[in-house]
Amino acid sequence: MMRGADHVMRTLASGGVTDIFALSGNQIMPLFDASLDAGLRLYHARHEAAAVYMAEGHAQITGGVGVALVTAGAGLGNAIGPLLTARASDTPLLLLSGDSPVGKDGQGAFQEMDQVGLTQSLTKWSVRPTRVEDVSEVIAQAMEIAQSGRPGPVHVSLPADVLLAEADSALVEAASPDA
Repeated sequence: MMRGADHVMRTLASGGVTDIFALSGNQIMPLFDASLDAGLRLYHARHEAAAVYMAEGHAQITGGVGVALVTAGAGLGNAIGPLLTARASDTPLLLLSGDSPVGKDGQGAFQEMDQVGLTQSLTKWSVRPTRVEDVSEVIAQAMEIAQSGRPGPVHVSLPADVLLAEADSALVEAASPDA
C-alpha cells in the first residue's frame, strides 16, 4: 500500500519527470516526502509564480513537461499569471496544487475554494481527483494532455485527504506510460 502522495510522485517519475519547482505549504507536505522516495529533485522557489515560471523554462529547455507544485488557496492564486504565459507560449506544464480535503467539502475547510473553476479557462485541462484510486491515472493523463496536440498547461488539484489515503501500489504501474 502507498499513500496518494506516493502515487503522484512515482507516476511523475515513471513518466520521465526528474525535477519539480515548488513552494511548500500545508496541504502539499506529503508530496515533498514522497518526492524523496521517488528520486525526484525539488527546487524550492520564494514565490509560487517563480515556481511556475521555472517549470515553464525547464520545459522549454528540455522539451519535456515542466512540473510546478504549489499549495492551495492563495498559493494557487499566485500561480495564475504564469499559467497565462505558459498557455500563450504553448508550453507543456503540469501545475499541481494542494487542496482542502474532499471530506470537508462545503464546510469552509482551510483554503477551500473551487480551484478547478479558477484554472479551467487558463489550461488545457483542470481536474480534482476525489479518490486515491484515481490519482495515478489522472497524473498520467495530465502529462499526456499537456504534451498532446497543441502543448499547454494543465492543472491537477490534489485534496489533502486523497494525498494521505492509501491505495494499492499496482495502480502506479497500471498508469505508467511504459505499461
